Amino acid sequence: MRRIILLVLLAACRREPAKPQQARPPAPPPVTNTAPVPKPLEAKLPKTPETPPIDRDLPAMAAGKTLRVLFTFNSTGYFVYRGETMGYEYDLLNQFAHDNGLRLMPVVVRDSGELFEKLNRGDGDIVAAQLAATANQTNVAMTEGLYETSPVVVQRNAAAPQGSTPSTATAIARAERETTPLPIEVRARLVSTPQELAGQRVTIPRTSPYRTRLIELNNELTQDVDIVEVDESSDRLIQKLAEGAIGYTVTAENFAALKAAEFTNLVIRPAIGPPQPIVWAVRRNAPALLAALNAFVDAKRKAGLLGALYKRYFLDRRGFQSRASSQFLAAETGTLSPYDASFRQAAGIPGWDWRLVAAQAYQESKFNANARSWAGAVGVMQIMPRTARQLRVNPRDPRQCIEGACRYLWQLDDAWKEIGDEEERIKFILGSYNVGTGHVQDAQRLARKHGDDATKWDDVGYWLVRKSQRAVYNDPVVKHGYCRGTEPVAYVDAILARWANYKEFVTP
Repeated sequence: MRRIILLVLLAACRREPAKPQQARPPAPPPVTNTAPVPKPLEAKLPKTPETPPIDRDLPAMAAGKTLRVLFTFNSTGYFVYRGETMGYEYDLLNQFAHDNGLRLMPVVVRDSGELFEKLNRGDGDIVAAQLAATANQTNVAMTEGLYETSPVVVQRNAAAPQGSTPSTATAIARAERETTPLPIEVRARLVSTPQELAGQRVTIPRTSPYRTRLIELNNELTQDVDIVEVDESSDRLIQKLAEGAIGYTVTAENFAALKAAEFTNLVIRPAIGPPQPIVWAVRRNAPALLAALNAFVDAKRKAGLLGALYKRYFLDRRGFQSRASSQFLAAETGTLSPYDASFRQAAGIPGWDWRLVAAQAYQESKFNANARSWAGAVGVMQIMPRTARQLRVNPRDPRQCIEGACRYLWQLDDAWKEIGDEEERIKFILGSYNVGTGHVQDAQRLARKHGDDATKWDDVGYWLVRKSQRAVYNDPVVKHGYCRGTEPVAYVDAILARWANYKEFVTP
């Protein structure tokens, strides 16, 4: 039986969500295992679940108001850049969720071999991982194609100069190598056909959608391709290939073309298969979700959205290079903003996860220290002048602004200590930061009057939204009058969704 050699370069583990009110111990250092670990071929193929898929279709998701999507990180489909969650598949599914009144909940999967197992187990409802449609896939259902691309070999022309665009990410990689031995340059001959890969070592991400195609290719060859799977992205592997650290990798042709603009010594050939539709996968017993996704894809293709997003993420080489060279491509650099150090330091004041404070800052100003709202709020955390005077901070100074905002969050935490559940209390605090404690207390009183749970944000938020109606804001229990309540409710939802994304990409 043929074996695939698994080389673990970085042991990636699923992080548990941070508890905002408790101090987190420092993350353990990554473990590097340089010894190849043989694994049986069957262990690397997508696993077939031992039990039938759970019974959850679109109506059940609508009842829970949540759409869980299984993503793998890549710099075109799903990523965080300058604090904003972006990507071709993420943007589309976020729009689908919005159109269906759902909140998108991302779930990052580190090993693509587990995608379908997690889908059928109910960890997610859709797989969005640049899946190439295959006819022999029987344990999931696949949508119509979003676009087509071919799997291609990416190799290095040793005779050509590297010619890469100078980038912060590359500079960081060079700085890291200053403390580690330089890799031995791999001299691999140029191949012209897939058959010439026989006996060669091909390095791919553990999340690569083309692992199965390489295994199929082995069945066609007299000598196996030595497939090495690593815990690194295609971006990083192509950079290492351009620098001579590896000989070959396989990726999507449209993505390889983007990277060729960054590294001019790349050779993008041959294709190891025909163009394949890139699809989403759902459970086979979720026909309503499948039909809704297909109708959505068809409608958005006709409306031009699919084409516009494809141009943005796959044809705009300048935009791609800006992201690739940025210090703030979070999954590659671990950095969200220029103010991460201040967020980390000040978040201890209210006892919050610093990434939650960062998510709030992005919502307030998109990390713009010079931002000023129509109401007069100033700085990266948009502090009102009166509040700034009370806190004795200069809101135009990012460090002082963040520290002052965290002290204000601590005050709000004390004001809402009656809310015992920490997750719920965070929602009340964020809502109060946006619209004021008085309006949220009005909504609480309305909730109690009408038999709703005044300690649950969903119930209180409902009445906060209704405070824009004359009959509601004139109710005797309302003390602070009219409120445009849709804004604080949307504010809380957006911050919590962004925080969930930040937790997937940046360490505590």
